[in-house]
Amino acid sequence: MVNEDVLVGGEESGGIAIKGHIPERDGVWNALTLIEFMAKTGKSLDELIQEIYDLIGPFAFDRYDVHLPESLKQKIISYCEQDNFKSFCSFTVQRVEKIDGFKFHLDNNSWVMIRPSGTEPVLRIYSESENYEKVIAILDATKSTVLAI
Repeated sequence: MVNEDVLVGGEESGGIAIKGHIPERDGVWNALTLIEFMAKTGKSLDELIQEIYDLIGPFAFDRYDVHLPESLKQKIISYCEQDNFKSFCSFTVQRVEKIDGFKFHLDNNSWVMIRPSGTEPVLRIYSESENYEKVIAILDATKSTVLAI
């Protein structure tokens, strides 16, 4: 946010930073910004959330933290780096992004991301899809695939 033109930055822990304010998480500022937006639009929080769903469709998200030996974590990362994962059970990989981990784009705007912890023997597996049941199915399929190598 200091060097690039970034509108909003967020962390999975819930921290959000907004352009034009300090490039750090600030819950009070974010709450005030949201309240101001609600006042200006005359919409409730539920109405604003529904507006987002109307624009982009429904989605769900979750993550698994897989504790495993460091050697297996490194083997899985090597597989990711070499583009060896073409599917996770019935979920076919359409394309891969390698920006901050390995994000595997699947069918129907679903995705799964494999990201190693840099400080502990943990592999984080994230997924997003149109509903929570599919998210869990993707996470389960990914976990079983990577642990089987």
